[in-house]
Amino acid sequence: MNQSFNITRVFLFIKRDLLLLRGTITSSLAVAAILIFLFSIFNMIWDKQLTSEEFVGIFTLVFIPMGLLFSFALFREFSSPKTNHLYLALPVSTSERLLSKWITATLLYIVTISIIALAVGFIALLVGGILFGANLDPLALFSSSYWSIVGVYLFIQPIFMVGAMTFAKNRLVKTLLALGLLTLGFIVFHLILFGLLNGGFDVMPKNGMASVSFIGADFSTVGRWFYGLLFGPFMLVVAYFKMKEKEV
Repeated sequence: MNQSFNITRVFLFIKRDLLLLRGTITSSLAVAAILIFLFSIFNMIWDKQLTSEEFVGIFTLVFIPMGLLFSFALFREFSSPKTNHLYLALPVSTSERLLSKWITATLLYIVTISIIALAVGFIALLVGGILFGANLDPLALFSSSYWSIVGVYLFIQPIFMVGAMTFAKNRLVKTLLALGLLTLGFIVFHLILFGLLNGGFDVMPKNGMASVSFIGADFSTVGRWFYGLLFGPFMLVVAYFKMKEKEV
């Protein structure tokens, strides 16, 4: 569809997706809230407290799987042979369509699930304090680790968008399999690269110099940025062209 970008259409498209998936969204958020509450309560049975690390761990167990499943649900129309021709005929450009999906699956999802998690965590603290005499510390629900988890989700979510558009059947399993094979390939690549670059230094990982032996520099930060860009923005570009390919 050849037309100029219009942010109004993006928000209208987001509204449309939310209305169509309101049943799935409501059920999923209810399940997420119940899981967070139960995990928090079970955690307080043993040590009478809920630390920030424990709460972030519980949040992560729910946050990332639910978000990835939500991403696949958003592309259900796109992937179904029965509905994709009608879906692709909607008066929305490729960039508007992709941006609306990304905003819904990332920004809206992150804000919504975070608010629910904090509210449920506070309720769990109150219940734990009443039932088990657990330490009531609302500040334990806040942690810098939360932002790390959000960052991980922002970078891996586009991979599942591509998987949702690429595979027609068993999309989740095939996407996980492809991601696993890709990860294995990178591990082998790094092992080979490490051996080539550090072969003459007699450096072993046990001495803590594996990342600094090559010309005396630590490449861990560069590596994180490289893979972050590879699995984040680059995957969004791939998703754009996959969507463009289906529209043609």
